[in-house]
Amino acid sequence: MTNTPLAGKKIAVLVESQYIPGEIRLYRERFAAYGATVDLVSRLWGQPSLRFYSTVEPGVVDEIEWIEVDKDVATVAPEDYAAVIVSANYTSVRLRWSEREDVTAANAAEVARSVPAAHFFRRAMADPRIVKAAACHGLWLLTTSPDLLAGRKVICNKVVLADVVNAGGLYTPCVAGTPEDRQVVVDGDLVTNNSWHATEALIDAVKDAIVAGPAAGVPDPLPPLPDPRGKRHVLVVLSEWGYWGEELVGPLDEFDRAGWTVDFCTPNGRRPNAIPVSMDPDFFDPALMRPVTTPAMAAKVREIDDPSTAQGRRLQTPISLAAWFPDRPYYSAPSFVRLLEAYNRALAAARDSIARYDAVLIVGGSGPVVDLVNNQRVHDLILAFHDAGKPIAAECYGVACLAFARDMNIRKSIIWGKHVTGHCLEYDYKDGTAFVRARNTFLDFNMGPPPYPLEFILRDATGPDGGFHGNFGHPTSVLVDYPFITGRSTPDSTLTGRKLIEVLDGDPPLRRWGW
Repeated sequence: MTNTPLAGKKIAVLVESQYIPGEIRLYRERFAAYGATVDLVSRLWGQPSLRFYSTVEPGVVDEIEWIEVDKDVATVAPEDYAAVIVSANYTSVRLRWSEREDVTAANAAEVARSVPAAHFFRRAMADPRIVKAAACHGLWLLTTSPDLLAGRKVICNKVVLADVVNAGGLYTPCVAGTPEDRQVVVDGDLVTNNSWHATEALIDAVKDAIVAGPAAGVPDPLPPLPDPRGKRHVLVVLSEWGYWGEELVGPLDEFDRAGWTVDFCTPNGRRPNAIPVSMDPDFFDPALMRPVTTPAMAAKVREIDDPSTAQGRRLQTPISLAAWFPDRPYYSAPSFVRLLEAYNRALAAARDSIARYDAVLIVGGSGPVVDLVNNQRVHDLILAFHDAGKPIAAECYGVACLAFARDMNIRKSIIWGKHVTGHCLEYDYKDGTAFVRARNTFLDFNMGPPPYPLEFILRDATGPDGGFHGNFGHPTSVLVDYPFITGRSTPDSTLTGRKLIEVLDGDPPLRRWGW
């Protein structure tokens, strides 16, 4: 990159009285160093130019300073600029003022949106080629347009926090420990900070966004497609609070043998960890009164749980479901309609992106109880596969996700009328339900029995024309009732993988099996 990556670019900085002189100097000097021209823009009220006074604050600005502005926000075009920045402090409040006297309950919102500075910023927000930035209090200018702010990740001065939240903005604090002068949030073409002290960081983020261009957008949450790609491509979803080792390794071995490509996904992109006792061949299952993990399987689980091994590295950077699928807003949220529209736009894009996958598998264990079963993003992922007619496999407590994945308009179980299996009542612990907080480390919490009997949930969710089949007393229990492939528990893991392969590649493809 050259030393002047913004050569030939123009930056508009919206100012008014009570600006911070140090911030304006940084815009002029730092953008100039990058090769850009900075125009100061304000409302000039029909004058060719106006002078504006600075804030006065002991230790920051001891004496009033003045700047002269000759660019009127009512006449300049945002499309002429590579970036539009609303400066910090109370400039945005002053820029929101309207001289109109005809304000009524019916037109108040329109009046607020139509002031020249707010209208200018609305036009900029509508153009993804323009980078938008709001420093400190600057988002006050955008709160007049909740349709544009709703669903956007931002940071701001806490003075404006209530206004931003009420307008539907998603306040997104920086990682704990981030220095004050580095606290900047970038959401595609929108850059914000919470203090003028982070002006240099905001300028650099704006510069990077201009250089990257609108095509850069939000980073793709999915990994690049491998070359060569396997015969099939399957998504495996795991809990971040502990999965049962064999319930991953069993089907994964089958997929690997079949030459399939496998991607892994967790709720927040953190590496999943096996439940420690699932890699202990001497662990005595209290419900079955016998060990349930063979020495060979225990060794395989230890291998994939170890991030230093080739197998273990496969789990090192799972897809973040939170970065991939949007969060549905609360119905009571301010600007709910705008937030719902933003959610549905993002959801449509996420649903389209599952086209690369042939099937999904939800791995069981105790962890899904915590972060998969009642996870709306998991439900939306399942519904995307269901609506696309793609196979959906689930094991053990992961099967509960299928019972709760429901279209919010219909709210009917997608397994209604279907036949499934899952962790049966006879397999439930009376004590010892636990979760994993880190590799080889249990959370210091013993839930006792599971929080619900999965069998009862599945019996209710399948309805009178479907059914739950626990097959207690049988060595294995796997059911196929297309598009669902369900496995009861640990010893059914490998068979679950095999049946998914038969569903996709059988001759003929398997559509019903196990009852």
